[in-house]
Amino acid sequence: MKATGKVYTIDLAGNQYQSPRYLQSRARINSLIDHYMSLEVLSDRLSDLPQQFSTPHPRPWEPIDWQGINRDQIIGVKPEIFLQILASAAEIEAPIRSYGRESWCYLQHIYPQMARFMGGIFDANGNILEIGVWEKEERQHCPTFRKIYQQLTGEKLQVKPNSVKGCQSTGDAWQDTYKHVISRLSTEWGATSVYLWLMVHSTGALQQAISQPLQDEINHLAKFWGFSRWAFSQSYFNQLKGSTKNLIALLKHHQIERTHGNDVFNTSLSLKREHPGFVNG
Repeated sequence: MKATGKVYTIDLAGNQYQSPRYLQSRARINSLIDHYMSLEVLSDRLSDLPQQFSTPHPRPWEPIDWQGINRDQIIGVKPEIFLQILASAAEIEAPIRSYGRESWCYLQHIYPQMARFMGGIFDANGNILEIGVWEKEERQHCPTFRKIYQQLTGEKLQVKPNSVKGCQSTGDAWQDTYKHVISRLSTEWGATSVYLWLMVHSTGALQQAISQPLQDEINHLAKFWGFSRWAFSQSYFNQLKGSTKNLIALLKHHQIERTHGNDVFNTSLSLKREHPGFVNG
């Protein structure tokens, strides 16, 4: 693909280019970070957490122009790559109820307010009485990505959800909860990074649709980071190194399950051979 520096228009990531060069794509990433992950935004999302404990309230979404989404709004990358990553994002987001219940199990006996925020409230028989705010927000993501995929391809996406191991107790509730919180932080970071990439390589109604789950992930990232610093500040950085092997094991586990993961990897390698530096943009 021949690159050009001509500015086409302005979108949520700043200057939109017909075929962006590497540095132009990097500039778009930086523009998104400056807007969606500014100190003011992160501080606002962090300070909202205590209010969620007293008066739970999900973040309202902006309306999505579904009919305005089309394939021409994929920019700077081959549509096959974009669609494969979109499909993988839907699969990762699919088992939200299981994720929420897993977090609830780890947090309930140590930080019940955070457990309620994540997984809600359950009765003695395990029936859910109230859905957690985190789950209310996150459960919109998979249907959104599936609908975007259908708008772009005309086909319904068949999603194979991640498997969720659930609460794995070692008898040390504090340590188990700590590792779980680090794992949640890692997944929020990962989702934020993927959605930033999708927004860099999209424009118009497509980009605006992806901005909604992105803002949820940044919201949750800020809240989890603040909670982790408050709950585990004395050992946060010392134990972060030790949790790395657990994260690697988790990534390997889910890589095996990914329907589209290997397709993305193989296509990316092919594109890199054909267009050095293109995929990195």
